[in-house]
Amino acid sequence: MNNYPYIIASLPDLVLDFEKHEFDYQFIRENIFFSLSQEDRRLVEWLEQGFDSANLDEDFYRASSRCGNKFIRNYFGFDHLLRSEKVAYLEKRSGAEDFDEKEALLKAFATPDIFRREKEISAIVWDKIEQLVELEVFNIDVILAFLAKFHIIARWNRLDRSTGKQLFEQFVQEIDDTYNKNKID
Repeated sequence: MNNYPYIIASLPDLVLDFEKHEFDYQFIRENIFFSLSQEDRRLVEWLEQGFDSANLDEDFYRASSRCGNKFIRNYFGFDHLLRSEKVAYLEKRSGAEDFDEKEALLKAFATPDIFRREKEISAIVWDKIEQLVELEVFNIDVILAFLAKFHIIARWNRLDRSTGKQLFEQFVQEIDDTYNKNKID
């Protein structure tokens, strides 16, 4: 039941412009989901588990690093690096690993305007998603990348300046909680 060409051809073009879009994530996600095989549906569910910060602990990252799907492994590998680097930055220490996007992330973290900072981080993640499927055409990775990018747009559709600041502060607290939890383990 690999309808990848049909599904991918029916997807709207996404642009990260930080403007409100009329796209309904849940509606488009459901249309994609029900066109996929059971195995591919599990990958979509795995991706969406990682969108919930409550699930992002060392066990999740360890499991995703062993996933049979290349996009899941690489996307959450990058997400783990990003979050670890953010914790290191907030603690005013240097991160443990070097990776291509590290310098751009450090520059974004240093941006004093929270809203602009989140835009820069979103753009870095967006670019990484595109890089992960750069040579892919009609496979599940392209669909997962679309959903990951669509999730970024859906997040920005929910934000305004005050909500963005509030969510960022919540995100910093979640990272701090995750760090403290991992420190105890």
